[in-house]
Amino acid sequence: MVRRLAITLLALGLGAPAFAKPDETAAVTAAVDRFLNAINTNDAEALKATQLPEGMTFRLAYAADGTMTAGPRSNAEWVARTAKATARFHEQYWSPKVMIHRDMAVFWAPYSFDVDGKRAHCGVDVFDLVRVGGEWKIANSMWTIEPDGCPKDRAGAR
Repeated sequence: MVRRLAITLLALGLGAPAFAKPDETAAVTAAVDRFLNAINTNDAEALKATQLPEGMTFRLAYAADGTMTAGPRSNAEWVARTAKATARFHEQYWSPKVMIHRDMAVFWAPYSFDVDGKRAHCGVDVFDLVRVGGEWKIANSMWTIEPDGCPKDRAGAR
């Protein structure tokens, strides 16, 4: 019974994310790294080049009392805000998890975010990526903003 279920799931392609090739995972991670480098250098043109213009960003900000406010933006709005930024940002992630199915990928990782050299918050990043013309692009991004959510030990941070 278990063997039949496994064969059926594989035949339907539902088992594919578990079998992503290491080079595919590296390519997805490299796309996310380009995106974050664009944020870390306030490079709006590089940010625009890493994303699909039709996509969205969505942030979930948590206050100390646990209340949450949500804020959606289009990728185009995100690029425009980056072009006007004067602060210096530094975002880094660690322990990423990547799932890939054909030309669709999800990247999930905890992260920290500094503004002008001072820790602002931590949280979790989630990026939906699509391979277009052989290149991975950020379709949608979502993250939590947790001012008190930073781990004491961030060993392995990138």
